[in-house]
Amino acid sequence: MLSEQYKREMEQLGPRQEELERLYTLIEGGTDMKRKKWIGRRAVAAIAVCAALTLTATAAAAPAVWRSLQEHLGPFAPYAQYIKGASCADQGIKIQMLSAISDDLEARFYLSVRDVEGDRLNDFLTLKGNLTAGEKRELRPGETEPAVSGGMYSTSRFELISYDPETKTVLFSASIFYEDTARPNGEGKLTVTGMSTKRGGLYADVPCASATGGTLQSLPLSKNDKVIFTPDELGGTGYTNAVLPARKVVLAPGQTPMDIEGTEDIRVSSMGFASDGCFHLRLDFAEGVEPELRKDGKSTMMFGFYPEDDAAMDVRFCVTQETLVDGGLDVLFPLIKAEDLKTLQSGSVHLSMPYSRPGTDIEGAWSTEFELEHYLSTVLDWQGQVDGCQVRQVALSPLSVTMYSNDKGGFHNATLYAVKKDGTEIAAEPGGANYTNLGAQGGEGWDAFNTWKFEEPIDIEDISFLSLKGTLIPVN
Repeated sequence: MLSEQYKREMEQLGPRQEELERLYTLIEGGTDMKRKKWIGRRAVAAIAVCAALTLTATAAAAPAVWRSLQEHLGPFAPYAQYIKGASCADQGIKIQMLSAISDDLEARFYLSVRDVEGDRLNDFLTLKGNLTAGEKRELRPGETEPAVSGGMYSTSRFELISYDPETKTVLFSASIFYEDTARPNGEGKLTVTGMSTKRGGLYADVPCASATGGTLQSLPLSKNDKVIFTPDELGGTGYTNAVLPARKVVLAPGQTPMDIEGTEDIRVSSMGFASDGCFHLRLDFAEGVEPELRKDGKSTMMFGFYPEDDAAMDVRFCVTQETLVDGGLDVLFPLIKAEDLKTLQSGSVHLSMPYSRPGTDIEGAWSTEFELEHYLSTVLDWQGQVDGCQVRQVALSPLSVTMYSNDKGGFHNATLYAVKKDGTEIAAEPGGANYTNLGAQGGEGWDAFNTWKFEEPIDIEDISFLSLKGTLIPVN
């Protein structure tokens, strides 16, 4: 019955019969990665519906979570592996590995976390655990060059993508960067030991266009206010607490209230110039919200003002003093004065704030293993000069390009292009880059490992050349 449902859905999309047969094979347990070269608008739609039906049938993900995953994958969705049967449950929480997309440079994984017994999850959920998929790379036969990058084959960082309150399901992603010292080996394992909704993180920009040159109501520092960060704790600026104004004040609350996009835990209470002549930003915290501090009681937060014109950026804009006040935080910028108003109104204050909030801790044991398929990079039969640098190896996958050379740094911000046989180009933006000065190790020159990631996947068989800094590299 379920197989017939798949077929009816596929036939409505209109792919040819032979294409449908490939999809049916995929659903019934065929090898996913062999299907990924088959791509086109109808094929992309067919694969999306196929995978959605498969996951729904196995209760792996709700439709809303699946849509979020598809949106996150974007044009890479047809190249993703849909992982089947990798799930685990404990404490009334089910974790399911959903999908992965990988070559031998990087792997991205997607997993869902669902509360099947209660309503304990939300969009502040964090995971404590580890995802491993790979091993340390051995030197290639005859390889003598140093391994210049710092790749890994595991990660403990999980990024929340979305939360669906209707089905109480959270979608996470995790990335492993193999670079040049690690590699995928076809096996993956996820282990989670706990999760919590008590930790928040605010990474946002507060526009300063509404700031005026007038003086806002200010309050003297009270005995209950606590300074948790001063300029002499900010390394690299050359400023100390000597730049602090003699008058010790904070802004009075509630003068220029403004919501901050993406959060209800923290909002702007007052923003402008205080009676000390300096710019301040006062934040209000929701009930139960507290900034995350170090063990010595000092701040872990970061604030800085960034003008619209990057050329106007000045290190003095990042000199701050942070003071805990009743119900929130006052951030003083001692070196931003009224004469900076025009620049101030053009830019925004960037907030980087880890904090704790009311929530739930859930301890348990979740573990599941899965197979990881990946795209092998093809080493091109080419060596030559690019922008005066000797390139000794270029490798290409549908997702990325890697290059070994003696470049001193010129490649790390250069866009690379894949030139198709019809002359169109697909851009690849610079990824990780590592440089080793061989002279410091008793050798000569430099050793560089550069990477690029395509903005959309490519079919290697359809590529004629790679283009970098005016040099065409043939793809054989």
